[in-house]
Amino acid sequence: MSDLTQKLQPGRLSGATSAVKDALGGAVALGKAAVGITRHQFTTQAAIANLYELAAADIALRRAQRHDVKEFARAMKADHEKIGSELNSFLGATNSPQWPPQELDTVHQTLIDDLNAADREDFDRLYIEQQLLAHQEAITLFRVYRNRGRDDGMRSLAGLALPVLEKHLDMVRELEAA
Repeated sequence: MSDLTQKLQPGRLSGATSAVKDALGGAVALGKAAVGITRHQFTTQAAIANLYELAAADIALRRAQRHDVKEFARAMKADHEKIGSELNSFLGATNSPQWPPQELDTVHQTLIDDLNAADREDFDRLYIEQQLLAHQEAITLFRVYRNRGRDDGMRSLAGLALPVLEKHLDMVRELEAA
């Protein structure tokens, strides 16, 4: 069993978060270093990130203790439903043979498992920590594709989503500071 797989065991909150940071940091670095990111790579990663946001928001709406965290989760759900719908509409309009995944990858599923397993008193902190990381990752992904992607329509879609993601990052930083 690899070191990352060992750290990604559900219920190992601090180990899982640390392992995810390492894994995502490596993926982002590869994306930045790449000459270009393919449309398929972008849509796959964007779809998984979006699925994670929706699942995490649903959990936060049920489990968050702080009112501001619940309001943030409501905003995440609304905005990420729209982003997901726009991505799927764009792919449907282009008759893309490469439909984005409809399930989370191991890394994002572990984050969801950890949110579900979090103690009541730790939930808000963990959700905010995950949201900070998730939005930093998403912004990097969308910037890389907007700047280096080869599909003009998808680049435009990435560019339109960036201000929303940047606003989310500002919002989560405010939650972290509160």
